[in-house]
Amino acid sequence: MTTTKERPDNIIVIGSGIAGLSAAITAAEQMREGQGRVILVDRAPEEEAGGLTKWTSAYFRLDDVYDPGETFVSDIMDFSDGRTPRWYVEKMAEQIPESMEWVQGHGVRFKRLPTYFINSSRKRLQPVGGGEGILSALVPVAEKLGVEFRYDTTATSLDITASGEVRGLHVIGPSGHSTISARSVIIASGGFEGDTEILTRELGTAEPLIPIAPGVAFNRGEGIQMALDVGAARAGEWDGFHAEPVDPRSTTPESLVMVFPYGILVNKDALRFIDEGSNTVDEIYESTARAIWAERDGIAYFITDQQFTSIEARARGILTSVKPIVADSIEQLATSLELSVDTLTATVRQFNAAVGDGIFDWKRLDGKRTHGIEPEKSNWARTISEAPYIAYPIKCGIVFTFGGLSTNADAEVLDEQGNTIPGLYAAGECTGIYHGKYPGGTSVLRGMIFGRLAGKAAAHRMSLSMKETRASQ
Repeated sequence: MTTTKERPDNIIVIGSGIAGLSAAITAAEQMREGQGRVILVDRAPEEEAGGLTKWTSAYFRLDDVYDPGETFVSDIMDFSDGRTPRWYVEKMAEQIPESMEWVQGHGVRFKRLPTYFINSSRKRLQPVGGGEGILSALVPVAEKLGVEFRYDTTATSLDITASGEVRGLHVIGPSGHSTISARSVIIASGGFEGDTEILTRELGTAEPLIPIAPGVAFNRGEGIQMALDVGAARAGEWDGFHAEPVDPRSTTPESLVMVFPYGILVNKDALRFIDEGSNTVDEIYESTARAIWAERDGIAYFITDQQFTSIEARARGILTSVKPIVADSIEQLATSLELSVDTLTATVRQFNAAVGDGIFDWKRLDGKRTHGIEPEKSNWARTISEAPYIAYPIKCGIVFTFGGLSTNADAEVLDEQGNTIPGLYAAGECTGIYHGKYPGGTSVLRGMIFGRLAGKAAAHRMSLSMKETRASQ
């Protein structure tokens, strides 16, 4: 193994998703000419780089381009039952106007586009082109600013001085092992959702999860682990993850099935196990996906009938590339799904008998519910009685993990005593803030905001360090 040393006046960013790009661009913008370089390393080849940002729709939880809304902080705190650090959410809200001005200044445009939550209760903005549109705008900006991209390069561990200060990064690239010297390292390499062994250990089960997109495979937790190895503190819910309901038959990214409230969900025993209409789909899709994951073989089946075709926006909530399973009778449908014919027939019959009166309205919580059956269905309950019948299999997809590193308001990584680790920063999904339920539309947003904060802080540290070096000469 050969190891090479490079000049120390570098800022190294690990990861080329929204957090990494925001950090790299901001650091490069902050540094004066001749002050140093920004080097971005990513284990993926260039054509596959971009982390999960490349594959996401990248919704932003905003009422308007510069406006998070009056309840932004309280809503996010409620999602975690108060466990998310309040200062973090308040910092996000405070930074939104400036950060949105910055990203638009670099060519990213936003629109109020229809989402796959066809009965959503919350406003969202989407960058034109989704996450890939963000990358297409920001990568050329970084290159023009002189950010050096090193693809096919995996960060393995930090180079630390005897006093605990970051002085570089050990990597494995196309030429083998090397050490890149640096005054600061910014970790923006996502969670550990791409490592089955770590997932099994932290989630406490070996029940498989479906990766939501190819980018998941590159997020194997080394960025988090290298910080833990030098004393960083954990934060977030390490046995939690952002889940989505997906069609296991599909090979396309984010093959979502977000229309489950308009029928019933049955498990492999052909029994209902959850209230499919307890709230609007944007509020319950994650808990529904996790409930499916907890069932035998981690699978469920969404079953509906021809009344489903009256929902005009249904296609928007079905992202799978595979056609539904269709049958002329419940008995035939059970056979096609390899479920017990008798049990599924009884489940549908009992459900139909429990459906109460009321006016069905797919666009809102309509209160059309069941009576005298467990589990109940609180909204959108109507009989499954008009052939041909329709079914989609659903499994739980993993988007990203909730466990990560502890940081402060300047994106500096903290140790177990709450002290900063000099020269070490982190932003995005490698930092742990989420607990319980993911507040949709915040992941890309927080990656951009705290990536920028990390870039600013690292550039400031570079400036101070170089002044001290010159003063001592």
